[in-house]
Amino acid sequence: REPGSIRRALLAGRRFVAVIVAFTPFALMYYRDRRRFLLFGGSRDVSEAMRERRATALRETLVALGPTFIKFGQLLSTRPDVLPPAYIEELGRLQDDVPPADWNDARAVLEDAVGPPEEAFDDFDTDAISGASLGQVYTATYEGERVAVKVRRPGVEALVEADLRVVRTLFPLLLRSAPPTQRFTLSNVTTEFADTIRDEMNYDHEREVLETVRANLADDPNVVVPASVPERSTDRVLTMRYVEGTKIDDVDALDAMGVDRTALAERL
Repeated sequence: REPGSIRRALLAGRRFVAVIVAFTPFALMYYRDRRRFLLFGGSRDVSEAMRERRATALRETLVALGPTFIKFGQLLSTRPDVLPPAYIEELGRLQDDVPPADWNDARAVLEDAVGPPEEAFDDFDTDAISGASLGQVYTATYEGERVAVKVRRPGVEALVEADLRVVRTLFPLLLRSAPPTQRFTLSNVTTEFADTIRDEMNYDHEREVLETVRANLADDPNVVVPASVPERSTDRVLTMRYVEGTKIDDVDALDAMGVDRTALAERL
């Protein structure tokens, strides 16, 4: 149920406090790096080991704050122009290592969208194979074919909108403390993030894009785009053919498969 204006305001207020509490230690560390005794003194050296510990703490903080900030961490993990390598590597774990929501919560979304899983599918595995920031993926069998079923996290829409309000409020403070050379980049990242996360919450939109790309590449035998299952898809559930894959940054696996990585990069 869509929350009313008062509930949305209260949620945004609670999230504002949660974000301030979570990120205050990082702000203090940043200012201590610039001023050894916070208010005076020269800058202090930050070792690589210290950066790695901070990167781990940042990843754990983003996970604790939930879907919006997990998604922001995923976006930052692709931007080495914004963060040092230690942070890029640690935040990259958010691409694959996100705790899934409780199955009972996911089941409620699934039932409301396409019906009880035992009726909507021939067989349904309730153990998620992947936890993502905004949803999670399960495997099932539909009309004799193995499919992947992506289910949006319950209540994520209201939470994301509340968090975006918090980000818009706090972002000017972040820009003020950022190095001048990064202010423009950070501004672009934040704008891109708000647009992207709203699009990604709409699985109808994602299915339309999937089918457009599939149609564009229909005559290419060397590229496989999984077909969607419209009758088992809604704005909160996306069902598509299941396809095994190998991540493109798993270089050892690609080499073991005999893949010409240069040709693959050019092909993409």
